[in-house]
Amino acid sequence: MSPSSRKAIPYPDPDDVDVAPQMLVVALADAGLSAVERALDSAHPILAATKRLDGHHPLLLTTERLAVQVLDATAHLAALLRDYTYSVRFDIEDLDDDPLDPF
Repeated sequence: MSPSSRKAIPYPDPDDVDVAPQMLVVALADAGLSAVERALDSAHPILAATKRLDGHHPLLLTTERLAVQVLDATAHLAALLRDYTYSVRFDIEDLDDDPLDPF
């Protein structure tokens, strides 16, 4: 594994927090996932060898195999958080475009 190349979810502006307060927690969760990825990559440098293109993988210890599973799970959760972020932004833009503003 290598340092994450995924795009981090930005922290929302104060005005955005007023509209969608959950986005602050989503951004913090994404930062936490990034910290997990970096910590496990540092603790298990051998994991970089699991991405070799020649298909030859080193034997991994139990902790290393579990670290791979955690990294896979964090990548999946990070993707879901990004999808959620895009959906919230889309919903907010859709509300802003609504000509029948109830307020």
